[in-house]
Amino acid sequence: MRCCCCSKDIIQNLTFSEIIGVSKYRLPQTCSVCRAQFHLLEAKGCAGCQKPINLKYEETKKKARTSFVYCNDCQEWKKKYPAYDFQHRAFFTYDEKMQAWINRYKFMGDIRLAGTFAYKWTQIKKDYPAYIYCPIPLSEKRWLERGFNQVSEMLKAAKIPFQMLLKREQHLLAQEKNTRKERLEMPQPFELAVPLSKIQHKKILIIDDVYTTGQTLFHAADCLQNAQPKIIRTISLAR
Repeated sequence: MRCCCCSKDIIQNLTFSEIIGVSKYRLPQTCSVCRAQFHLLEAKGCAGCQKPINLKYEETKKKARTSFVYCNDCQEWKKKYPAYDFQHRAFFTYDEKMQAWINRYKFMGDIRLAGTFAYKWTQIKKDYPAYIYCPIPLSEKRWLERGFNQVSEMLKAAKIPFQMLLKREQHLLAQEKNTRKERLEMPQPFELAVPLSKIQHKKILIIDDVYTTGQTLFHAADCLQNAQPKIIRTISLAR
C-alpha cells in the first residue's frame, strides 16, 4: 500500500481477513512521516471557533468563573447572529505545511490527495452521531474550473455519507483572493437545495476545508436556520 500523500510504500502487517480477501474496504492510508507534518489544533481556546487565546491573569480568573471565553471575532459573530448557538471545531492548524497541501489539492487539482486525512474525518461519526453531514457546495462555475468539490471528495475517501443541503447559485471570487474586509462583507451566496421538511428538527454538521474569517460557514448556517433544525455545528479540516 502507498501513502496517498507522498506515494511512498507503507509497510504494515496484514490481518488474516485481509490476507484471504474477506475484509471490508480499507480507507486510504497516510504514512507516519506525512502525518507528522500536520499539527493538530489544540482543543483549548475560543469556545466559538477554537482560535488560540492568550489569556492574561485577570482574564484567566474570569474564565474560571464563566467556563467559556470567546475571541473578539466570535463576540462580534454573537452580536450578528444572536439566535445561533455556534460552535466550530477544526482538526489541524492552518500553517505553512497545511497551506502547501491545500494549494496542491484544491488549487492545483491533485484529487489523489483526497484521502490524506481520511483517518481524521472518520472521527466525526463518533463525535457527531446522528447528524446530517453537509459539505459546503461550490458554484457551477467553480466546480467546472476545479472538476471536483474538495470537501465532498475528502468525505467520499473517508466513506462518510453526506447530503448536499445547500446550493451555491452566486459565483464569487475565490476567498483566498479577497481581503478580510471583503470576506466579511460577502453577500449570502447559498440557497436551500432540499425541502424544509428534510432539515426541520434535524442535527446538521456543516463541513468545510479551511476556516478563515468564518463568514462562509455563518452564511451556510444562517441559510439552514430558516428550516428550524434541532442544532447546527460546523467543522473544518484546518483553521
